[in-house]
Amino acid sequence: MEMLHARYSAQTDESALALLGRRLAAFRVRNNWTQADLAKKAGVGKGTVERIERGESVQVLNLVKVLRACGNLDVFLSIFPAETPSPMQFLYMGKMKTRRRARTLGKKFRGDKVVADNFAEYAALGDVSDGDTHGRKAAWVWDEDK
Repeated sequence: MEMLHARYSAQTDESALALLGRRLAAFRVRNNWTQADLAKKAGVGKGTVERIERGESVQVLNLVKVLRACGNLDVFLSIFPAETPSPMQFLYMGKMKTRRRARTLGKKFRGDKVVADNFAEYAALGDVSDGDTHGRKAAWVWDEDK
């Protein structure tokens, strides 16, 4: 059974609404707006602004209108991060590259000479550079004829 754990806050819902209302009222006064001015800018009734400032419940749409009129809608919307695709969604969309082991491609380097890709076949039983090949072919090396 999955349990959801809420983050503890000493603030009650009612006290949070009251704080929001006091801050809205202070913002409005700093901007020299009356409640009627703010209501007109927001396209809501003066009673809605009064209820928000008293810490009473209002419709979310009306709160959004008031926040937009105050220029703070973006702050409100930033409460939750923007939705981004999960790593699995990237994988299904074909946007995520599959991880590969890092290695040199093509030629392998052995000292100052370049050795062919199939060197592992030749060197599986030991170092072929000492001349003791034990019946194995010697590794083909670039520029060995020079």
